[in-house]
Order: sequence, then structure tokens, then C-alpha cells
Amino acid sequence: MSKELHVTSLVVQVKPEHMSDVRKAIMAVENAELSVNNEVKLVVVLEGAGRREIMDKIDEINALDGVISTSMVYHQSEVLDEGEI
Repeated sequence: MSKELHVTSLVVQVKPEHMSDVRKAIMAVENAELSVNNEVKLVVVLEGAGRREIMDKIDEINALDGVISTSMVYHQSEVLDEGEI
């Protein structure tokens, strides 16, 4: 049976006074990486096995105290051959 791999990137806008806590919380999310950040915005890359998993992670990030918005800017999915990942 083949598996899927989904990769998504988000721009997360954050209240400046909450940036440190939001960064720590995102780094604790499984298969999430911080790519770029400044005082009010983060670029987050998420990986998951399906659309639902990705959407759950986006909802988790969006619900963090201090997050103003999350905007998906990229999404790719691939069907993996047997034995990949």
C-alpha cells in the first residue's frame, strides 16, 4: 500500500510580545520547522501523512495565544512508493 507525504508552508503573523512563546510552541509541533522569522512573522514548514494531519497542525498553530493569522502559501503532496519513508 502506498503512503502520501504532504508538505505545506505557512506565514504566521504574531503579536510581537508573544513571538518567543509562539516560536517555542511551533518548534514543539511534530514535523514542524521554522524557516524564516522577523518581529511579527514566521514562515513555518509542516510535513504530514495526509491533508487532515496538516490541517490539524495548522489549527493547532492558529489557536496559539498571540497568533493573529496563519496563511498557507504552498502545499505539495506525493504518493510514495513502498519502502519510502
